[in-house]
Amino acid sequence: MVFLLLAACLSALAQSEPYSILPDDPLKAFALSGAPADHKQVAAVEGQPFSQAMRLRTSVEPPDGVQYNVRVRAATTRPARKGDTVVATFWMRCLESATGVGATRFVVEEVVSPWTKSANYAAAAGAGWRRFVLPFTMADSFEAGQYNVQFWMGFEPQVIEIGGVSVANYGPAPVADLPVDRRYDGWQPEAPWRAAAAERIERIRKADLKVIVQDAGGQATPGAEVHVRMKRHAFGFGSAVAAAELLGTSQNSERYRQAILELFNQVVLENDLKWPNWEANRQRALDALKWLHEHGITQIRGHNLVWPSWRNMPADVQSLSTDPEALRRRILDHIVDVVGATRGQLAEWDVINEPYTNRDAQKILGDEEMAAWFKKAREIDPGVLLYINDYAILAAGGNDLAHQNHYFRTIEFLDRLGAPVDGIGMQGHFGADLTPPERLLEILDRFAKLGKAIQVTEFDIDIADEQLQADYTRDFMTTVFSHQSVSGFMMWGFWEGRHWKPRGAMIRRDWSAKPNLEVYKDLVFRQWWTDEKGVAGEDGALTLRGFLGDYEVEARVGCKFATRQARLPAGGATVTVKVGL
Repeated sequence: MVFLLLAACLSALAQSEPYSILPDDPLKAFALSGAPADHKQVAAVEGQPFSQAMRLRTSVEPPDGVQYNVRVRAATTRPARKGDTVVATFWMRCLESATGVGATRFVVEEVVSPWTKSANYAAAAGAGWRRFVLPFTMADSFEAGQYNVQFWMGFEPQVIEIGGVSVANYGPAPVADLPVDRRYDGWQPEAPWRAAAAERIERIRKADLKVIVQDAGGQATPGAEVHVRMKRHAFGFGSAVAAAELLGTSQNSERYRQAILELFNQVVLENDLKWPNWEANRQRALDALKWLHEHGITQIRGHNLVWPSWRNMPADVQSLSTDPEALRRRILDHIVDVVGATRGQLAEWDVINEPYTNRDAQKILGDEEMAAWFKKAREIDPGVLLYINDYAILAAGGNDLAHQNHYFRTIEFLDRLGAPVDGIGMQGHFGADLTPPERLLEILDRFAKLGKAIQVTEFDIDIADEQLQADYTRDFMTTVFSHQSVSGFMMWGFWEGRHWKPRGAMIRRDWSAKPNLEVYKDLVFRQWWTDEKGVAGEDGALTLRGFLGDYEVEARVGCKFATRQARLPAGGATVTVKVGL
């Protein structure tokens, strides 16, 4: 979670005078705990608000990625009460790593079991100093020394520096009252990334559409009036939908269906195709797919085939944990069942969901079995695109480097095994840790090197500030729409009455619009939409530049007119309209 400070310093807060919970010399107070080959030293720093920093080296990543196996810890010197608001500030940069980006995790934790954590934030930085300002609320009451402040270092080999560390307790003052700017880097209207994104959108999301108008005899008709109307985007703009609401008979269900048809050109069934739900009520999912196809929505994502932890699979699957062959058959049989039953009805499948934190099946069958799941899905439905999907890649302030690295390596691993991975799904569940647009682009650029389509599969922002929510929706959508490798953007729900995080919805329970809905509609149906008129030249032709997608083209000569349907792909298109036939 990364925040910017306002110009006013935190000590100006009137409600309470803050006090430090760390010793006077914090850098010396932090002691190394973990692998003996790793070390901490204090290094001189120039050109920053601080003159020294901790230089922290991680030589070997701990087994199973246990980040706390290497860390520095400082004992606290002042008490804290449950509900106190605390603000941690520090600067960080990376001196060495395989990717040029270093990672840490800032933790405030009880010193004994149950190790209650009041703060637990990922942080990442490149070669330049990056400031982190992290407000949090104490989860319990502690005396001095009963809780400590930590930086976890259990990541891939790296050398990072951390300086300017302060952790100030403001007492019971609400976080909302602190002079902390919750906006993200790059929110400013004049931020340089905006012009670059606009240029990319013009270049990669639009093409030339040439309209040739002829009379019944095939002769050019100079001066013909031409109207080009966009009907549907080529880029996917969609949402998760609930089959029960989609098929319901209430007034809310009717409005739900109407909103889907008005707002989206692709959907994903939120829960109905997940393994336990499918076995409990497959007909509901099939009926929902039928309704969608009947109403012209054929770009449908299947979510998901294997979510490989016991808690996300049917209850009987865990009982097979001592019989690997039976477990293997149970999973493959499920893939055959659901992919076969939906063959030809889905455009994409999330074959594996969240492999970073869901590994029960892999621990028994081996990571290689993930490739078998992809291969079986391709065998059963050769026409469906196959995706892997995971969270905290774009979200978490863009700071969850361990998660990002694991995801990247997993996809490389599957490629080496010949798994038919067509696309990379990146969820986008945000809280207050809004990832700056330029960091989003860095992450997308990195994963684009894998040569696969990328989709944002589960977007929402669970915060109370509706204007900030709308602003970030605009900037996030603009960022991903401007990236060459991104082919779709999927909300994880749109109506508060059917949303797993109600504050994240675009439409309130009473069906009134929130600011983020207005932003969405402005981008998708106004700024990124083509509806233009013109007049054919002497050669009977008119060329204009439009957004990629499906069109209706109308040509009019006097009182005669004709229309044609056309598709505008990335390479451009020519459509001939004959008037007077």
